[in-house]
Amino acid sequence: MKVCQIMAGDEEGGLENHFVELCNGLVDRVDELAVIAHSKYGERFRPEIRFLPLDLSGRRRNPWLLYRLATLIRQEAPDIIHAQASKAVDMLARIRAFVPGYRIGTLHGRKKNLGMFARMQTVIGVSRGVVEALVHPDIRVVYNGIRPYSGQLYDRNELAEQFGLKPGLSVTLAVGRLAPVKAFDNLVKAWDPSLGYLLIVGDGPERGALKALIEARKLQGNVILAGFRDDVRALMSAADLLVFSSHREGFSYVLAESLLSRLPVLSTAVPGAKEVLPADYLVAINDVPALSQVLKRVLADPEAARRDLSAVFDWAQEALTIDRMLADTLAIYHDVLQNRKGA
Repeated sequence: MKVCQIMAGDEEGGLENHFVELCNGLVDRVDELAVIAHSKYGERFRPEIRFLPLDLSGRRRNPWLLYRLATLIRQEAPDIIHAQASKAVDMLARIRAFVPGYRIGTLHGRKKNLGMFARMQTVIGVSRGVVEALVHPDIRVVYNGIRPYSGQLYDRNELAEQFGLKPGLSVTLAVGRLAPVKAFDNLVKAWDPSLGYLLIVGDGPERGALKALIEARKLQGNVILAGFRDDVRALMSAADLLVFSSHREGFSYVLAESLLSRLPVLSTAVPGAKEVLPADYLVAINDVPALSQVLKRVLADPEAARRDLSAVFDWAQEALTIDRMLADTLAIYHDVLQNRKGA
């Protein structure tokens, strides 16, 4: 089986992590694997992968880009072409008449325009929620998988030393790009000094507005904009809670990391979280008073939250591993090719 994986764009985040992890794992499980993506990612792939650098971050309707993409795919002549996320799927849909291979597209988040996925022969969603509005004859779900973590872990004293925290107060994490879709402004509005410390880990265009909001609410001593960090798993080991206030999510890598770290999660009712968390740990999107109320309840007894979510933590150990993600993806490949031969 020869597979060609495609990713458009040149950003950094969960999609890009998923793409690299998936490709590096699949190369041992298929006969040949080619990857088409921006050159900046080239060094992240194993040498056994045939990496074909192509900057697809420009306009998805650019005829020259579409021609170059089609040329590379025709040269590879794969059995399966697997496009990751809406832009790559859209580009593959536009050239579908000119390239060989069975077309699979993965949907990573809720989108208003899903027309390009109708032109895929199979669609994979990273959660059931992201595909619930899609009408398609062959929809599968494969959750994001995370490699076992063996790095540094912090205790509460180390965390307090790094951020200048006072002992005895709860510590809540919020992780993500500081962008409107993450609704960190709602989280700051819901925060109260009695809740202890809130560490917002990440950077982005909303940083200035969030800083101003924190100052306006006089929360400088309790809400910390920690910036980008590469030690989120270590931070999780010393925290009491992870909170999502997002308007939209697919199945967040941070959610998976938190559950695998056995760190309780409170979230708005977005795809992914809505599928795995008990109702008591979900709040309506954009409902700041409800978010504040549930934060107070959960942080009043963090150990009770760990007990409440113990079954979810156990499920994550089985379902959110890299091996499970690879096995489920490979099973889809074999299934669609077998059905195609039998048709």
